Amino acid sequence: MVVVHTTPVPLDLTPFDFTPTESLVYGVLVTRGPGTGYAVARTAGLARANAYAALAGLVSKGAARVEEGRPKRYRPEPAAVLLARIVDRQGHSIDALAQALDEISVPPSPTLTPISSLRGVAQLLGIEVARARVSVRLVLPDEVYTSIAPALRRVSGLDTDLELYSDGPTSGLVSDVQVVEVTDRWPGRPLLGVIDDRLALLGALEGSEASGHWTTSPTLVAAANQAISALSGAG
Repeated sequence: MVVVHTTPVPLDLTPFDFTPTESLVYGVLVTRGPGTGYAVARTAGLARANAYAALAGLVSKGAARVEEGRPKRYRPEPAAVLLARIVDRQGHSIDALAQALDEISVPPSPTLTPISSLRGVAQLLGIEVARARVSVRLVLPDEVYTSIAPALRRVSGLDTDLELYSDGPTSGLVSDVQVVEVTDRWPGRPLLGVIDDRLALLGALEGSEASGHWTTSPTLVAAANQAISALSGAG
């Protein structure tokens, strides 16, 4: 018989409001499966009190649950569940921060910020779409829609006007996306967006390289609106 010895998965959950000990214990649970506090303490090389404190923290943060029966056994939540809870928790934190920033009475000034990557575009766009209260107009590749689908579902239940276009068929994660013919009317695949007529995305995707800018300049926001209207045939 071959005995396979596994070691705790090296995870760093500390950027997501978990302690280093909780990260270690979650790794033990993922590697070894459900276990008692005593078994987890032995595997992780922790004092029993520290292991139980970490397990209680994981349960309270939605990363683990307690199975019925005695002695108590702790089971890790699947990765997809953990990620969903982290995203939801961070979403609420971002909303609170955005509201606090909105309430700071600093005179607004137009900004122009370069795009750093397609992933960065999707992350910021997801945040801004979730904050939208009036209108969202987008012309994007399908892979960006896939990333921002949760944010779009969130605002779709509000009175926010949504105009969603893509240069090709989409995966179906986001409904009501209309396909538009771009051909040579834009340099590359369009990365275009206007949120509440206050923020615009003006860019393009060529291969895997994203380029362009985020801007709050009223002139460039108007230009982005015109570009979306032209590509969609609404102008």
